[in-house]
Amino acid sequence: MRLRKLRDEFPDRFVVEWRAYPLRPEPDPNARFEGTYREAAWARCQTLARDDGVTINRWSGATYPNWSLPALEAAKCVARHDAEAFERVHVRLYEAFFTHGRNIADRDEVTAIVRESGVDMRRFAADYASDEARHEVLRDYEEAVAQHGVRAIPTVVIGARRLVGLTELAEYRKATEETGG
Repeated sequence: MRLRKLRDEFPDRFVVEWRAYPLRPEPDPNARFEGTYREAAWARCQTLARDDGVTINRWSGATYPNWSLPALEAAKCVARHDAEAFERVHVRLYEAFFTHGRNIADRDEVTAIVRESGVDMRRFAADYASDEARHEVLRDYEEAVAQHGVRAIPTVVIGARRLVGLTELAEYRKATEETGG
């Protein structure tokens, strides 16, 4: 939301280039929510996101997702063909996970979310069945680590600055103004 606001504020100078960054490139069978750093981080984000009109509910799903690669792959598949559809899918995947407690590690669940977004499902299914999107996601991950030292999400790179974590809009704006966009 904050990046979209900046994009609207600086339409000729600010371009958002979404890159995939899986926190876990491999499934973690021990991933859980309650009593972990995830629960504390979630509560912090829940408070900060309210100002942006974003609803983050405490995780209540049956099984906490053990990785995000299926969702990231789906977003890559959609982005290849339709920028507007990518925006819809991107928002829907976030809402599915953070607001509705849906398991974005489950490929069937992710496919249902994409379908709800009004995407060309024939094209999506063909892309999602291939390994190309997975390779693109992993390439984004490797580049983020090697080029920008990314170790957490969100990490926003504006010029030479790396802003880590949920950052105030004013800080994003300052970095944008310092770099000329």
